Amino acid sequence: MSNKYYYVWPLGCQTNKSDGERVAAILEKMGYTKVDDDTTASVVVVVACAVRQSAVDRIYGKFRSWEKRQQKGELITMLTGCVLPHDKKKLSPKFDLIFEIEDLPKLPLLMAQSSIEITVDQRDQMEYFDVTPIHNSKFRAWVPIMKGCDKFCTYCAVPYTRGRERSRPSADIIKEVTELVAKGYKDIHLLGQNVNSYGLDKDGDEILFHDLMEQVAQIEGDFWVRFHAPHPRDFTDDVIRVIAKYPKLCNQINLPAQSGNNQVLRRMNRPYTREQYIDLVDRIKAGIPDVSLSTDIIVGFSTETEEQFEDSKTLMEYCKYDMAFIAQYSVRPGTVAARRLEDDVTKEEKKRRDVELDAVLRETFMENQQPNVGKVARVLVEKYSKTHWLGRNQNQITVEFEAPEDANLKGTFQNIKLESVAPFRFVGTLQK
Repeated sequence: MSNKYYYVWPLGCQTNKSDGERVAAILEKMGYTKVDDDTTASVVVVVACAVRQSAVDRIYGKFRSWEKRQQKGELITMLTGCVLPHDKKKLSPKFDLIFEIEDLPKLPLLMAQSSIEITVDQRDQMEYFDVTPIHNSKFRAWVPIMKGCDKFCTYCAVPYTRGRERSRPSADIIKEVTELVAKGYKDIHLLGQNVNSYGLDKDGDEILFHDLMEQVAQIEGDFWVRFHAPHPRDFTDDVIRVIAKYPKLCNQINLPAQSGNNQVLRRMNRPYTREQYIDLVDRIKAGIPDVSLSTDIIVGFSTETEEQFEDSKTLMEYCKYDMAFIAQYSVRPGTVAARRLEDDVTKEEKKRRDVELDAVLRETFMENQQPNVGKVARVLVEKYSKTHWLGRNQNQITVEFEAPEDANLKGTFQNIKLESVAPFRFVGTLQK
């Protein structure tokens, strides 16, 4: 193929975005050039998400245009990321190549074996974590610290698409973060399906998550550190202590609850109770001043009654989240829930429950953030949008403010006086 242009389309979570950056690195090493949309690409790589059916449906929607170009020999399509066997079987006839993300270093060889005309250097033997990503941002970087998941929540596809937990060597993580900070990166995100399980698979031969966080925080430089996503079962007091100790560690935590009802949690195979979750939230709030909490909640999980849903609602009211990622339950083929549990809550009821929780979230956000109006916040500026700049504070809340477009503020820290608040953003004034 003479026109060597690629487009990587990551769907879903930050881990998929990180995977996409490593895919880009391999393709550029093979001589491909990045383009900003799939219509001009000769190679399209989809980094799939298996968490929701809607993400899979988006892939099918793209083939209306892709198939015509494939038939003309203008386009090669490849699929990787989180792909359930059920979806892989259906999508195989449509893609020219499907590969496991762990096999990314072998991509040139896999393409050659699939009769895609490329030159292959078979001496190049790397592991996935050895691939140096091409970051899409010059100030924000995704840094994977582990792969896979051992929790086997009944609704979740990740253990079947990503495999068991595997921690990356801490020395490699520290080296990568140090190099990123030296290049001027300001926002480092440590990634894993269960980041606070880091090191547990190494039987004492590796440091644990709180130690890793402390070592990252001790790297010299002006930057912030975030992590995605912890599991309540493995969230220790040591993690709370370390976050409180180091200003570089953002005082914003996403703590997935999934449900506020113990019976639903058991059906989900979430190994904690409502009471244990609330106790953890109390300890976090006591240990980390001005902490900002977000969560993941599923509404309409198998046989969830109105009373059980109310437990999720009261949990949200108690925890007073600043953000919640509310999902209307959708069955993922191959999961335990798909095999053993009935999806018996109607779409209409799921939507109603979603709307109710969103209303609670808006109230708690405003209650939490109204007292911050009038204060000056440090903001990492992300982009210019039409008439104003947009950034985020340490609590991951959007802040907009006016300044000239040519002020070159992207990727810098700025002090912004917060003048007003609305769900889910502040409007402020740049401080000279």
